[in-house]
Amino acid sequence: MRTLCILSSALLLAGCQGLHSANTAHSNDKEAANNQLYHTSSVYSSLQVHNRTADLGRAYSMTPSHADMLQRAATTNQANLWADLADNMQLDLPLDHPRVVAQREWYLKHPGYMRSVSERARPFLYLIKEEIEKRDMPMELVLLPVVESTFDPKAYSHAHAAGLWQMLKSTGKHFGLKYDTWYDGRYDVMASTNAALDYMAYLNEFFDGDWVLALAAYNSGEGRVQRAVRANRRQGKPTDYWSLSLPKETQGYIPKLLALADILKHETHYGMEVPALPNKPQLAVIKVERQLDLHMAADLAGMQREQLKALNPAFKRTATSPTYLADILVPVAHAQGFEIAMVDLPEQERKSYKPYRVQGGDSLGRIAKRYGSSIQAIRQANNLSGTTIRVGQELMLPTPYAGTAATSSSPDRVYQVKSGDSLSVIASRFSVSINELLRWNSLTNKHSLRAGQKLVVAANAG
Repeated sequence: MRTLCILSSALLLAGCQGLHSANTAHSNDKEAANNQLYHTSSVYSSLQVHNRTADLGRAYSMTPSHADMLQRAATTNQANLWADLADNMQLDLPLDHPRVVAQREWYLKHPGYMRSVSERARPFLYLIKEEIEKRDMPMELVLLPVVESTFDPKAYSHAHAAGLWQMLKSTGKHFGLKYDTWYDGRYDVMASTNAALDYMAYLNEFFDGDWVLALAAYNSGEGRVQRAVRANRRQGKPTDYWSLSLPKETQGYIPKLLALADILKHETHYGMEVPALPNKPQLAVIKVERQLDLHMAADLAGMQREQLKALNPAFKRTATSPTYLADILVPVAHAQGFEIAMVDLPEQERKSYKPYRVQGGDSLGRIAKRYGSSIQAIRQANNLSGTTIRVGQELMLPTPYAGTAATSSSPDRVYQVKSGDSLSVIASRFSVSINELLRWNSLTNKHSLRAGQKLVVAANAG
């Protein structure tokens, strides 16, 4: 059954045996990645700040007055998602710590940063909020994609971390993400959110409930943080995050998140306006059972194809994976119509794909003609920017979908049946289905073929 759900169910926490060594490699790669961008590093806000050196009472000059907080609470519009999130953030913030102060000043000097981030977060933020609520985790975690990727679901670092949560492929695999030539789970907003939160739950348990250390470990690896804790313990030093000797990026990583949380909680005090977002779901999750052409999906949903692609960057080609069931994000306003259209879609009209290995003398034009497709359809299916192909390259050849511009303009093709041919042989040869051959040629399933008989095998034959 295809199921429409506003919330995708959370993944079960994967087994953590052997993660220590795997995530040490994650640490090394992340340390390199973190030197690349100021505000696209990783891991979110922390909770309990142990052995804090500064008394918050001394930070009165930086902290909103009680009256200011009361005024904000009285005037907060709960229709604003950012305001609602801020009201539910409850981590202790060392507001006067120099590293937090420096990050807060950076945000306040660059108000355009959060305006851009807010726009990118608009479709996804509510879904992430609900996943965090389901797990009863700190709401500050919703800010982790801000620090990690500036809420760009297509973000990719030179250390090969990808997606909103900037996960490495190996880490993602440990926490249930899937990969093949069609799909990369790190770019799947809902799947990667569940994987990242599973990872954070593991790290929190690893550090005995200390969310600050867990956040630091998300950035540089639990092995690196654990070694720093042990080194301080041997020297009789405090073992809280703020006292550890950690990589420079990790030292600034958590303050970035905490400073942003502070600004959101006390927006009026700091005078920085973050654009309001609707406090309701913007997207619905549609589950599809079999491989589905994304152009067809967009047409069925009544959406622009590029919009559907932008919301679902995990799909590397113009179709979902034939191996895994797919969750497709569509705007809430389009969800019901799409669900109904999917139920009514005849099986024979779903597009499927056939692998083809390029041979000597092949060109996209020749391959398209041979298999009843078009150059544009093959380019789209394989994410080709041009028409150059190489011998040995594997292409996915789409069976025609009449709704695509490329296919609808393809000329009809007529095939003369040869001795020994069958419907299944011809269907395989031209990468079409038997049902399509029957429909295009007004045949019954029991119809026998004869040598010399002519069959229409083109996409727009019907």
